[in-house]
Amino acid sequence: MTVVCAADVVCAAYTAAVGNPTMTDPVRASDDRAAGCARCSSHTVVMTPVGQVVSRRFTGYESWTNLAGRSLCAVCVWVYRHRPLRTDAHVVTRDPMTLRPANPALLHQVLSTTIGADTAVVVPLRPGRKHLLPDARWGQVTIDDTTLTWTPADADRLQVLRRLRAHGFSEIMLRDDSPAYSVLSRVGADQWPQIFDDWNHLAPWRQAAPWFEVGLRATR
Repeated sequence: MTVVCAADVVCAAYTAAVGNPTMTDPVRASDDRAAGCARCSSHTVVMTPVGQVVSRRFTGYESWTNLAGRSLCAVCVWVYRHRPLRTDAHVVTRDPMTLRPANPALLHQVLSTTIGADTAVVVPLRPGRKHLLPDARWGQVTIDDTTLTWTPADADRLQVLRRLRAHGFSEIMLRDDSPAYSVLSRVGADQWPQIFDDWNHLAPWRQAAPWFEVGLRATR
């Protein structure tokens, strides 16, 4: 039968990109846990042995719900094999169901406010290193090793970061405790107070590298 599984970020992304997955009767599948998907416990018409999808070096079992399973469903095979999901930032929504590659402009748009409960954002900080979408959560930003909440204060700091970059401060400069005079000297003195206020406003992000890294990517 065909089901709509928007409750799960992975399944919503699959449905948007590929189409509704075709599931077998969940009652029959539940009779034998080993027959269900090792990651999500679902059962699709085509199941693929785990060893054909992930390597022996794979370590992302923490979120798998059915370790007795010996196969992966079509949805989970896709999420591990579709390489752009590991290399590019993406935004997933469930109402409507969409999966969009996120360039800096789209990232900035989504992160300019708090992330809605029907939106998930995935940002590989080291592209290709990990599978991030399987661990994505609604209303959060998923990066290489964790998920981040995105508060109104973070949205404000993103705008501050964008203003400072517009003045010409590089990513390396923005990590310093004070603004570089080489840039200040090219800016009108009447703008200095705002620049110093903005610089101080970014201080919490300098102590919270993951948020800072996401902000930098959203303002490139």
